[in-house]
Amino acid sequence: MSKAKFVFHGIFPDVVDASTPPKQLTRVLFDVEFNQQFHSHLTADIELIKEDGEFEVRSELPFTCKQFAAAAIQYYQYALGPQAAQISHSGPKGASIATNNVIRAQWQTELDAEG
Repeated sequence: MSKAKFVFHGIFPDVVDASTPPKQLTRVLFDVEFNQQFHSHLTADIELIKEDGEFEVRSELPFTCKQFAAAAIQYYQYALGPQAAQISHSGPKGASIATNNVIRAQWQTELDAEG
């Protein structure tokens, strides 16, 4: 099995999707290198399932990676957990141009993947 190198680098904590009724999501932004191909600015949506306190992760990776959902949740907890006070919430030079709710925190991991 090959390794995929993920670099998570941004989290949008208050995205609302277009479903009925609308759902509150957290969107994570990441890059990944797999089989000598680099995929930039991919996203995954994380939804807290209120009934049981579990998370649901949705993303369209260009390969199969069974560990990805757990890694995305780990990044989410890293960026929004107790250490969040040490992370830049407005970018390195002030507020983000696109939105003022982006959290910039880099986190890297390697996961088993195939495809």
